[in-house]
Order: sequence, then structure tokens, then C-alpha cells
Amino acid sequence: MIVHFTKTRQLLPGLPSLAGLGVLRLFFFIFFLPFSFNSLLAQEGKSPVFPEDRHEELTQELQYIPDDPPEKEQEEPTETDDWEWPDWEFDFSDGTTIAIFAILIAILGFFIYRILGDISLRKRTRLEGEEDQEEINIDDIEEEKLVAAGVSISLLERAERAGQFDIAVRLLYIQLLKELQDGGLIKYRKDFSNRDYQTQLKGTGFLAGFREVIQEYERYWFGKYPIDRLSYRNTYQRFTALNERIRVATAKTSNDYV
Repeated sequence: MIVHFTKTRQLLPGLPSLAGLGVLRLFFFIFFLPFSFNSLLAQEGKSPVFPEDRHEELTQELQYIPDDPPEKEQEEPTETDDWEWPDWEFDFSDGTTIAIFAILIAILGFFIYRILGDISLRKRTRLEGEEDQEEINIDDIEEEKLVAAGVSISLLERAERAGQFDIAVRLLYIQLLKELQDGGLIKYRKDFSNRDYQTQLKGTGFLAGFREVIQEYERYWFGKYPIDRLSYRNTYQRFTALNERIRVATAKTSNDYV
């Protein structure tokens, strides 16, 4: 403590000695010491640690030298950077080159022809399929011509695909009249009724079968009863079974005459 106060006394000349101070004076001394020290530094304007000449000397010696910026890595060239389009030169004066080009053009033309042909074929097939799916107009069904030539399978299938089962039953009925007339069992006339045909079939063995299928035909065609696919299939089987019996019987009769 004595050394400390001695150095302080050297820094602050005129400061009274602390030995003879009482407690109260010691308190005031400690309280006002910082203020007195700061005011003294302000008056002197000098650093208590470094002398003025040493401070300037140290300041001049300090120099800031920035670090060198990091070197930018060089990008390695990629393969695409060195690639160049090949310099193709065609000598059309050479017959081989002309022949190769002619072959390539012919092959290209053939593929184009095939592609256009496939497109045309698919379009034509689609149009034909759409025509097959069209509904049959009842006015287009000519009974006399169909009895003479017969009902084609495609026409019957067209009505079935369109869901026109009543027209399909009508076509089955017309085909039955053709089978009876071709077998010599009835004589067809457009103005004849089913009763007339039943009269002609008496004693032939086909009257009962004819009445059975005629009842279904008149129910769906004249009576306009709704017919679904299952009901139509049952009716179709009865008509085709009767037609097969007629063909077998009439064919046997014709062989007997021969």
C-alpha cells in the first residue's frame, strides 16, 4: 500500500499524504480520487501508460497489409468444349455418293408411304365399323326381297350390336318364311297373314313349331313388348332350331325324289 500511494503521489503532485488522514478523510479521498485522476489526465492530454513519443512511434510502426485474395481455381475443360461438328463434304460428282443418296431417299419415301397407308387403312376400318354400328331403319327392310334372297348374317348381327332386338326378331321371322317357301311347305305372298301360313302348314308336322315362334314374334313386333338380350337369345334359338328342322326335312324329301 505504501508503494502504491507513493507512485500515485508521483503521478499526482501535491496530493496530501494518507498517513495522517482519518477515516472520514480517507472516505472522501477514495470517493473523489477517480474524479481528480480523470481531470488531471484531461489537463495533461498524455497517456499515463505510453509516453507521447513512444505512442507515435508504435503507431507509425503498425501497418495493415491485407492478405492476398485466394486464387480462383481454373475450370477443367469438358469434352463438349473441345467437340466440334464434323466437316462433312459430299462429292455429288461421285456416282457412289449419288447412289447412296438415292437409296436413302427411296427408303424414306417407302416409310412415308407405309405410314400414310396405315393411317388411311385405320380410318377406313373405323368408318366401316361405325357404319356397322349404325341402327337399322325399318323402312329399309324390304320383306319380299329378303324372302327371295335370304337375310344375311351381317344384317342380323348389325341389329344385334345396335340393340335393336325387335328388328332382329323381325329378320328371324322373314328368314323362316324363306325356309318354308324354299322347302315347298308354303307359298309366300306379301298380303298373306300368319293364319294363312298356318292353314298351309296343316299336316306337315311343322304347324306346332310355327305357332310357337309366331307367338313370340307377334308379342315383340306387333305387341311392342320390351325385349332384353336374354329373351332375344331364347327366341333366336327357337327360330334357328325350327329352320334347321325344315332344312333337314326338305333336303331328305328332295333326295327321295332324286
